[in-house]
Amino acid sequence: MSSRRVMITGAGIVCSIGTDFAEFTESLRVGRNAAGPIQSMDASEVAGALGCEALDFDPHQHFSARELQRMDRSSKMAVVAAREAMAMAGLSHGDVDADYTAVSLGSTLGGSVNYQKFYQSYRERGKGRKALLLDQQLYVPGNRIAHEFGFGGGGYVFSNACASSNSAMAYAHDLITIGDADVVITGGFDTMAKMTVAGFNIMRNVSPTACRPFDKNRDGLILGEGAGIIVLESEEHMLRRGGVPMAEFLGYGQSTDAKHMTAPDPTAKGPAAAVSNALKAAKVEPQQLDYINGHGTGTPHNDASEARAIHRVFGDYAHEVPVSSTKSMHGHCLGATGGIEAVTMLAAIRNGFVPGTPTFQTPDDPPLPGIRQESHERDVKITMSNNFGFGGSNSTVVFGRV
Repeated sequence: MSSRRVMITGAGIVCSIGTDFAEFTESLRVGRNAAGPIQSMDASEVAGALGCEALDFDPHQHFSARELQRMDRSSKMAVVAAREAMAMAGLSHGDVDADYTAVSLGSTLGGSVNYQKFYQSYRERGKGRKALLLDQQLYVPGNRIAHEFGFGGGGYVFSNACASSNSAMAYAHDLITIGDADVVITGGFDTMAKMTVAGFNIMRNVSPTACRPFDKNRDGLILGEGAGIIVLESEEHMLRRGGVPMAEFLGYGQSTDAKHMTAPDPTAKGPAAAVSNALKAAKVEPQQLDYINGHGTGTPHNDASEARAIHRVFGDYAHEVPVSSTKSMHGHCLGATGGIEAVTMLAAIRNGFVPGTPTFQTPDDPPLPGIRQESHERDVKITMSNNFGFGGSNSTVVFGRV
């Protein structure tokens, strides 16, 4: 079967700088930084006690009391983002052939928040008392989405650190190109959790002040939470039902460093391979790219490795291509990162601007001259997003305007 074009027809978002696509887009444009003291738990015992929480997200507006009792925060965010994406695509339950639909999501934590609550309740109440243990598995939010929209063609979850969402979207892309699906809900989700707040602080990867990606004086990331969901459709299916594309999913590239369990390969060979493979798959020359949404965590080693990868692939054009890291605004959302930054790319394509990196001040070596503090207008036709995770998992996706 010949390869089919993959269109993006809807997007939904819940995170610290927006609980819908319009609010999120405006926050990117004005450079809203959501970092503040973590409120969902007591983080006073760690040095990096700042976080980017979705404080404006009110689940009571979206679910019944019974549903709220049975759902983890991760499911709530993922389902609400999926609803927005499906509404934007103009799709609903019954509009699709269930056998040719699928859900493919990325996450690192799943229902960790409910799992921690269950454990605490178990310790306090004792073995003879009942406590709810629901939604702790990684696959549950995807199952909830599939059930709501009647998607019966397959449910998948990917968990390979920060690259989780990109890997999930890459698989969703392939399901459509080979003809196994006509429509796929894809992206990722993750919540703020004690385990990650403590773990990243133990690794000394969390900044006590601000996330400053690609800045010479960067000193760590700020954790975030959220869900970023997009709807993929085959071009034939979209045209048959009269749908309108937001963009085209042109291609992706993936690689593994095979170097270290947490630290990136300083040579940047793996990230460069993911970027190169993505451009090749998308049939795009480096000079055609209008915007790079960088992984840009604000940690010393990750940013240096990504900068080297960009210079390695783009050559002289690395001094011109616009680059930004929106983690400077919404924080590092772990497995949800790729989904949220996919929505970022759609906002850039649809609204003609490149988001800024508000916390950036001092160029590093090697520098990326395309980084600016403030957003700026640009006719964004082709854009890509990098996500490079622990264990050397590297994944890059490329979107283009239709």
